[in-house]
Amino acid sequence: MTRPDPGLLQPRGIRLGPFVFTPGWIPTVATLLMLGLLFRLGLWQLDRAHIKEALLERMATRSQVETTDLDSLLQLGGDIADYSVRVQGHYLNEFNFLLDNRVHDGVPGYEVLTAFQTQHRVLLVNRGWIAQGASRAQFPPIPATTEALTLEGFAHVPNPKNFVLKEDDYSAVSWPFLIQKIDLEKTAALFDYPVAPFVLRLNPDTTSGFVREWHSNFMGPEKHYGYAVQWFSLFAALAVIYLVVNTHKISLPQQQ
Repeated sequence: MTRPDPGLLQPRGIRLGPFVFTPGWIPTVATLLMLGLLFRLGLWQLDRAHIKEALLERMATRSQVETTDLDSLLQLGGDIADYSVRVQGHYLNEFNFLLDNRVHDGVPGYEVLTAFQTQHRVLLVNRGWIAQGASRAQFPPIPATTEALTLEGFAHVPNPKNFVLKEDDYSAVSWPFLIQKIDLEKTAALFDYPVAPFVLRLNPDTTSGFVREWHSNFMGPEKHYGYAVQWFSLFAALAVIYLVVNTHKISLPQQQ
């Protein structure tokens, strides 16, 4: 029996001139899954960048709007975030929320939110950041103010769906109340008056004893664009590696 000329044997795969592309199905499936993941991550970062751009534009636009009072702000409807607002009333000093895991200049601490009584509502006022203190077992002292006040700041609408490792237990509240996120719906059940649907972030005041750098940890759209470039670069690199590893040069049969 005559054996075929090895030079005439056709390797399995896709011929590309003097090269043949011969990927295995297992690495192909794994590579496609990874490529899909990397591409989706890149698109997600682009989407986050667009959201941040819209947010910055909204903040810039609304910061130019004249400061309004609480009732006028609530009449605007649901979209009230980032408007400048002025309120009158007094602090309910016994009702302090400590928003946990807030770091400033590498120092752990809390954001202090104190209930503020207006004529018809209770409003959570974010007074700013304070250091944790000697240990987590002992809360830092919170300055108390008893006189009537006029406060100014910006409306902040927190997202109750923000992920936390442990949900706050509003069924057993002790004051000050340590929380992992702001949930205005659950907070409303703690007071006899209606609770305003936003948190008032006070304007900066170096004499207040609190740090009010609301956007110091804000990730701008340029960083999201940078991350998108990284994910798409990894996508391209993996695609090239997959092609190179699975492509081989073959010996073409010589013409007789």
